[in-house]
Amino acid sequence: MTAKDVSILAAKILEPTFHFTRKRLGKDDGANESVVVAELVRPGQVLVDFPDFERFAAKGYEKQPLKVGPHSELSADGLRLHAAAFGYPKVEELADNSGRPVLAISLIPLVRVSFDKLRAILIIQPTIPGLPGLQNQDLAQLLAEAGILSGLDNTALAEARRIIGAGAPEISEIVIAEGRPPGPGTDASLSFRIDIGPIAGQLRDDGSIDFRERRIMVGVQRDQLIAVKEPAVPGSPGSNVLGEEIEPKNGRDITVFVQGDAVYSSATNEVRAVKDGVLSVINNNTIKVLAHQVVPGDVDFATGNIESNGALTINGSIHPGFKVFCVGDLKIGGSVMSASVTTEANAVIKGGITGKKSRITSGGDLDIKFIEQGVIDAGGLVVVRSQAYFSHIRSRSDIRCHPLSKIMGGSLIGAGYLSVGTVGTSKSEPSLLGAGIDPERLDLYEATQQELRTRQDELIQWLQMHGSAKSKKVRSMEAAIDETKLRLLTLNLIPGTDLYSRGTKGANRDEVEEISPLYHQGIDIDAIRIMVLGTIHAGCTLLLGNRSLVLPQPVARRQFKLSADMKRIISLPLRG
Repeated sequence: MTAKDVSILAAKILEPTFHFTRKRLGKDDGANESVVVAELVRPGQVLVDFPDFERFAAKGYEKQPLKVGPHSELSADGLRLHAAAFGYPKVEELADNSGRPVLAISLIPLVRVSFDKLRAILIIQPTIPGLPGLQNQDLAQLLAEAGILSGLDNTALAEARRIIGAGAPEISEIVIAEGRPPGPGTDASLSFRIDIGPIAGQLRDDGSIDFRERRIMVGVQRDQLIAVKEPAVPGSPGSNVLGEEIEPKNGRDITVFVQGDAVYSSATNEVRAVKDGVLSVINNNTIKVLAHQVVPGDVDFATGNIESNGALTINGSIHPGFKVFCVGDLKIGGSVMSASVTTEANAVIKGGITGKKSRITSGGDLDIKFIEQGVIDAGGLVVVRSQAYFSHIRSRSDIRCHPLSKIMGGSLIGAGYLSVGTVGTSKSEPSLLGAGIDPERLDLYEATQQELRTRQDELIQWLQMHGSAKSKKVRSMEAAIDETKLRLLTLNLIPGTDLYSRGTKGANRDEVEEISPLYHQGIDIDAIRIMVLGTIHAGCTLLLGNRSLVLPQPVARRQFKLSADMKRIISLPLRG
């Protein structure tokens, strides 16, 4: 036993005085079950205090350590704990790191408001006999005093009054008010005046995914009207249960880019062709009209590397070591074997992609049959029709895998939505799946992790060699480690947000984001999902925004999303 332990045992502890009543109540049905309830307290009401503490302190007493829980506040002198809301006090007996007893005092709020403030839940505890309870209160006035000023549900209010009047023996929770979400705006878009055909991987109105073969190499004629820009439409404001207005997410404007023999008129918002050619539409805002080049067979020693300023069709395969580049859409009838393929537009690869040296880069969408051991970097949507084995796929949009597809090892990281078939086996290397993730920021995050490990190793090595922990060199190295940890903690993986949170306090991600919320910027992270249409096996890592989850067991036909408070990944069953 240390001297510190002896001191703790020898200390005289002054216990606080409680100013509320708690009681365990049994149920009327005669069962052994019971429930612990507390009297309802008001904001500012003293919960516990230490009266005459100065007199006891002179005799060597110390205050019973208190842990201030949610919805409670400690006075500046540390002698009184007040309620910070309407609610029911809760007491827990804990212990600090040295084993000394600690009392945790918190408050179960009378009204629990959801993270987005669009729902208020009334919590009704049974009344302790002999004490005033909710029966003696004007419930509507109490809700108003608790800050619930909008969206009150009169039917739910009547049900709450019935439960209170009946003296129900169990705790009840009732959704008592709901806010009005803001009406969404409509983004500006290009409305096409020619049939550009199906875009594989797009969501249909019924929620299914369109896996029809993508139409590519669409021909256009001189002076033909291709598309018209439709302006953005603003959303309508909403209001939360606290009576606060919620600003709408207005529709976003787009900038129309044209290249080659396409022109855009800002006066008419029209895109037209100035020459005959083939059409490329990239990421819904870039239109190209280009010449069309065709390679009738394979890309090999007979053709050499291919570089095209137009759209390109290769009827054969691309052999190992060769490179293909084109400005417009690319269609490959065969396979890509340990080769490099780059297009500034969209690509359809009818065969497979194989080999560790295979790297496919597209500025727009990419539609492939399968990939084994290769790397994909796409600016748009990626469609995988069969399988992805030990490969790395990154997209600045969505990744859609066929429901019967198989993923094994490797990683799939998308800035938007991710849907997969079956992922892994009981014996395979786990996969990494990410949605709502900026691929470049994930690279930066991993590089910062490596930087932190390197700095920590350097400090350990220095201490082992020199032995002094108080030198200027050590302080400098420790400061660099702290700065790296802060960058790692505040780096945002969500597209469209600030690269780093502005919060500089907090020991974990939750605390940082309390200071600097991220989720009113960038993409609508709440709408992002990882959809598993088959089975995903244990050990796979899921990333959603700034949250991660390692699956402890296999699951089938599930969707993963962020919880309402954005602090954890939750799993929900697929429907239909």
